Amino acid sequence: MQLTADAVAVAGTRSPLVRPTSFTAPPSRVTAVAGDPGYGQVALALALAGRMPLASGRVLLDGVEDTPALQRHVALVDVPEVSAPEDGLAVHHVVAEELAFAGRPSGRRAVAGFLERHGVLAAAGAPFERLAPEERVRVLTSAAAERAATRVLVVTNPDRRGGDPRLWWPLLEAHAASGLTVVVQLTHATMRQLALPVRAELGSVEEVAA
Repeated sequence: MQLTADAVAVAGTRSPLVRPTSFTAPPSRVTAVAGDPGYGQVALALALAGRMPLASGRVLLDGVEDTPALQRHVALVDVPEVSAPEDGLAVHHVVAEELAFAGRPSGRRAVAGFLERHGVLAAAGAPFERLAPEERVRVLTSAAAERAATRVLVVTNPDRRGGDPRLWWPLLEAHAASGLTVVVQLTHATMRQLALPVRAELGSVEEVAA
């Protein structure tokens, strides 16, 4: 499914949380949206998932403005204060919660199987915050992709955890290769590190030159 932000703006108490922002995220591709981390990126993620009222603009899914469809098909991944897990929880608890939310079996055996498939079984009892950044991205995006209705992943600031983004970028590309639409919010510094042109930017309604 193609996700389109058409001059999306979100109001704040004293100033806009999101100034008009436009971009198109086609299916089977990773679309990076550059911007400073903070409330603006959180608000944009919520808006893309149909979970925050817009001051202006539209969010379209396959060209249609349909809030229930956004809520059903857009999965929010690791959004601070929204879908990010508590760092102190054990890895197996986080995965059990994510699988239950996805409507998948979430018992001990199912959780162990998931952790083994994604290479983190040895860390099952460790606090989630101890996972390497790429392991965190692998676990959370894969759990979100388990939801039967998921067609779009919106991943917020995986770079806030540090590490080398070149280790987790291929994980996002793999989800896109499976047919999902992937939107990831990144800092400008990470965009440069990944040698990505800035084609979408928080607060911009036009494609930005590289």
